[in-house]
Amino acid sequence: MLEKEKFLEAIINGIKDQIMVVDRDYRIEEVNKAFLNRVGKQKKEVIGRHCYQVLHDESKPCKISNHFCPVQEAFNSGKSGEAFHPRYDGRKVSYFRIIAYPMLDENGVVTRVIEMSRDITQWKKSGDNLYHVQKLIFLGKLAADLAHELNNPLGVILGFADLLLEKMEPGSKDYNMLKTIERQGLNCKRIVEDLLSFARHPEASDYSADVNASVDRVLSLVENILLKKHITIVKNFTEDLPNVRGDSKHLQQVFINLITNAVSAMQGGGTLTISTRLDTSGDRIETLFKDTGHGIKKEYRDRISDPFFTTKEVGDMTGLGLSASYNMISKYDGNISFETVTEEEDKDRKGTTFTVVLPVVSSEN
Repeated sequence: MLEKEKFLEAIINGIKDQIMVVDRDYRIEEVNKAFLNRVGKQKKEVIGRHCYQVLHDESKPCKISNHFCPVQEAFNSGKSGEAFHPRYDGRKVSYFRIIAYPMLDENGVVTRVIEMSRDITQWKKSGDNLYHVQKLIFLGKLAADLAHELNNPLGVILGFADLLLEKMEPGSKDYNMLKTIERQGLNCKRIVEDLLSFARHPEASDYSADVNASVDRVLSLVENILLKKHITIVKNFTEDLPNVRGDSKHLQQVFINLITNAVSAMQGGGTLTISTRLDTSGDRIETLFKDTGHGIKKEYRDRISDPFFTTKEVGDMTGLGLSASYNMISKYDGNISFETVTEEEDKDRKGTTFTVVLPVVSSEN
């Protein structure tokens, strides 16, 4: 008998999923090593205690907002229950699939429930990242197709404007009106060309980028949107900066995301100040995006780099995502940091500043 118990114990402890068996009073009767590793306790410290005390430090069965309990469901329905739970540890977030299986007696009454918990963090991130990459690819293709379609009517407009200008007296009212049409048509053509350039996948990776030029390229794409939203752009660029390590297309994606977030924070208008400078060490360049928005609330600050966290409503315009931006910049040995002040903390200093830091490319390379 003892040999069979050891055999069963070895099987349970060999399972990498976290296993917990509870009775109808939610007292823990059995656990495996994976569960003990998660809670950081010895077996004698959890056996006989309530699961809601050990797992959630609660004094009664779980009634946590947005936290469905599959164990309760299994006891109530007599059927297996399943849930998907995020778990937070500072800025780190993990995702678990929880399944609860009821144990029935000979009369079909649930006497115990077995809960199995599996860490699916990597699977979830891979799936979501793939989805976002596919969405970005689709949006890039759509933007390129639209830009190509717009080129044809723009060419016709500019062509007829040029023909009519030849027939008009320079300086006349009609001539000046046609010059305005031509000028705005050329402006549209430039925007379309910039959009095509932004959407086009680079043929070869370029690991040396001009930060000032990259910011200017992004601003040329979004300046009309910013004007409509009553946002003033202030540029404080340090001239003749050395190139940084990074692909210019990747940097533009990150910059567009930071500008998009700044715009979202300045509903009703504001000022976005973009600065570039060499840090005190002389071997890293800082690009700062400072807005006068509402700031980031304290409860959100540790989670803004979480790939699945957002305060935006479904359907709101979103950028690349801060998590992807962090990953993209870190790939080039850079980092992104932020400072923020909410209106409640200091009305006069409210706003957020994101700083992108990238290493300088050696002139010998």
